Amino acid sequence: MKLLFLTQTVDAGDAVLGFVPRWLAGLARHCEEVRAITLEAGDLSTLPENVSVRVVGRRGRVLRWLRYKRFLAEALREDGFDRILAHMVPRYALLARGPAERAGVPLYLWYTHAGVDRRLEQAVACVEKVFSASLESLRLDTPKRVVTGHGIDLEHFTEREEQASTSLRILSVGRLTAAKDPLTVLQALSLLVGRGRDLSLEWVGGGMTAADVEYGKQVSARVRELGLESRVHLAGAVPYRDVPRRYQQATLVVNASHTGSLDKTVLEAMASGRAVLSCNEAVPPVLSRLGDERKTLRFSPGDAAELATRIEGLLDRGPLGRAQLGRRLREIVRDEHEVEALMARLVREMEQVP
Repeated sequence: MKLLFLTQTVDAGDAVLGFVPRWLAGLARHCEEVRAITLEAGDLSTLPENVSVRVVGRRGRVLRWLRYKRFLAEALREDGFDRILAHMVPRYALLARGPAERAGVPLYLWYTHAGVDRRLEQAVACVEKVFSASLESLRLDTPKRVVTGHGIDLEHFTEREEQASTSLRILSVGRLTAAKDPLTVLQALSLLVGRGRDLSLEWVGGGMTAADVEYGKQVSARVRELGLESRVHLAGAVPYRDVPRRYQQATLVVNASHTGSLDKTVLEAMASGRAVLSCNEAVPPVLSRLGDERKTLRFSPGDAAELATRIEGLLDRGPLGRAQLGRRLREIVRDEHEVEALMARLVREMEQVP
């Protein structure tokens, strides 16, 4: 198989999509050749020899479209690529639909988000299959949906025991937006500090839009209102390569996301051996092997009091109890969401042309 991969960014240092080069390397182990067509590229040092990259650029709408068409034609007509996988952006599948049909090349989509719009519906209609991490991550009732789990790199997110000398630290990872609900996390921290708990919070992730930047100002103002300036660190965007260290330095992780789809940061925390509290409805099925214990890792969306209670429960387990739980969580990722298994699964699914 010669696979054409359509994505936004190929850059091992990118804060959000830094995992894409790892995906490309994993896919390349099962393909003769992989080529990415991307809007922009950065650190490509981890890519193997059978992976190439074509950069469209972000400037000039018409010129961008013409370059996209040229790169698609080059891959399909001249270089013999025989599968196309659009990553996360339905519009990429729609742009490739015509060239793929004319070349007789099957087209696929990877999508993990609770949002459904007309563009997604159109994209699903034109692809052979649409891959998603969970049922909740693709909310279209279609026989084309293939639930595969996420792809977490266990070599990147390594397990490390808590350091006895380290202060108790809560970590949240994700864009600083209302959908990730940092205000509930801040309120829970305030409640715990008021009860005499010596805790700090680090939020890794910045804003991507002007609206995000304005929301970030509200979050900073709330930190000051609660008197938490010395306990809260808004780290902003952190390169993907540096994120594992943040998990290793954390006592526990909180995911207050309201998006509804399976947030890979939850799985990254689990892979790092860290207990993670989440209000996301897609998380409990992932934790099914924990039985009733998974309820202790769940809180209701927007409920700061319940979140504070859950955090206290994990703190009261002590380092040993948290480590035992962390090992079980890492095993779940190893068995059900490991990146190499996902890449192999995607290739097998794309090889099964009707």
